[in-house]
Amino acid sequence: MIDVAKVDYWAASGTGLFQRASLIAKLGFLLLVLAAALVAKNPYALALGYIVLLFISAAARLPWLRMMGLSLYAAVFTVLYIVSLRGGMPAHAVLIVKAITPALAVLMLIVSTPYPRIFSLLSAVLPEILAAGLFMTYRTLFILLDMMDNFIAAIRLRGGFSPGSLYKNSANISKGIGMLLVRAVERSSRLYAVMVVRGYSGSMAEQGTVKLHREDWLPLGTGMAVLLLVILWR
Repeated sequence: MIDVAKVDYWAASGTGLFQRASLIAKLGFLLLVLAAALVAKNPYALALGYIVLLFISAAARLPWLRMMGLSLYAAVFTVLYIVSLRGGMPAHAVLIVKAITPALAVLMLIVSTPYPRIFSLLSAVLPEILAAGLFMTYRTLFILLDMMDNFIAAIRLRGGFSPGSLYKNSANISKGIGMLLVRAVERSSRLYAVMVVRGYSGSMAEQGTVKLHREDWLPLGTGMAVLLLVILWR
């Protein structure tokens, strides 16, 4: 599991063309890829679009191997959905590529854009309380995932899981979830206190001007290429 610190490091330390593009261009790129996934009927066209995104990620010096692995998680959940459906392999293949291609596009946005810029744009179009809530949810989600990972490792090392003993396993998991909730409240209180000390006064991020840059040709061109590929190859 990738922790939030590594994601923030990739987003803030990158110097490739994709990182230097404006946020509005990368959001346009994401919308174009989503549109391509919605209208796609040929699995080969969208699969080729997925390969194009991987190639652009590698050329832009993004962590494309890690991103590819994370995007395939969407395929796992799609396969669980496909089990309940009827149809041939082409229809199932379309659903899988429709899941992993937008997932990869979202990852390209996240690992190339520092999160304060994203929430700065959100605060320009959403009420401040919603933008702040989304920000806190983003941070707390990774904290809870890290705590859950540590909890599972600790309970296994201490013999908390016993194969065939549903009562014992349920009791240990219930206690662990209760502990995680208490720790989550404590972590949230500490995070809020740190933010107040650092000057938080109700505004998550300074709102900047939205404008296009010279480097915006890469995300916009990539998104347009994927969409045209899907439209022309039907």
